[in-house]
Amino acid sequence: MGFTKKRGLALALSGGSVRGLAHIGFLEVLEENNIKIDYIVGTSMGALVGGIYAAGKLKEFKKKMLKLSKNKILSLLLSNQFKRGNTDTKEIEKFIKKFVENRKIENLQVGFTAIATDLKTGKEVYLEEGDLLKSISASISIPGIFQPVKMRGMLLVDGGVVDPLPEGYASEKARKVIAVNALPMRVNYRRGGGTFEILSEVAGIMLNEIIGRRKGKEKNKLFVQIKTRNIDSFDFKSASRVIGLGRTAAKKHLKRIIELANS
Repeated sequence: MGFTKKRGLALALSGGSVRGLAHIGFLEVLEENNIKIDYIVGTSMGALVGGIYAAGKLKEFKKKMLKLSKNKILSLLLSNQFKRGNTDTKEIEKFIKKFVENRKIENLQVGFTAIATDLKTGKEVYLEEGDLLKSISASISIPGIFQPVKMRGMLLVDGGVVDPLPEGYASEKARKVIAVNALPMRVNYRRGGGTFEILSEVAGIMLNEIIGRRKGKEKNKLFVQIKTRNIDSFDFKSASRVIGLGRTAAKKHLKRIIELANS
């Protein structure tokens, strides 16, 4: 493999279930301030939002998510499938396809990588060419809720299993990186939580440990923590609030983001 020149500015977007919708608001503020993103590396919900952004359909996706949140359609869909034991990704893929269609990753205007985990090896997988829809689907396939996605001889599940915030790989793709974490750094479990909330908070404990160890202060890297602690993992009716939290975080760090983008 030949040497590939690094891009200018990359975003590393974390997972976080509903909390990851905060990436929508973060990206909106960047667009409003004409900040050019050259590359996006996303895990789980970060891959979903990042991939749809790279496909140029973020506005349409936001509009649909806000509509879904009011009717609780998506959360009911997941819950019903889980109760029946039918956990394939067909319904979710049908929903995502409305925004990404049949696009190939290598043809996107913004460079993009979705992070997944190969169950056969336990290793991190970088999906950066081929079917955008299938790559996103693999990255969001939460173990125990969705069946693994079969791709290129691999058995893929949620990238957050090994890399909840892929700033390391983003640094390989670009000279400057903004790592955006929508996972709360402190667990906020409340008694009486449902199956999804319990699974999510247990996973959150492990993921926060990984992120906490990696977080550092480097000249060409900015770490942004979105304050999502009081948002339940599958509370889709809070989508509007979560998106607003992403906007707030972007505005708080806007001066530094502009400096980084122009450096």
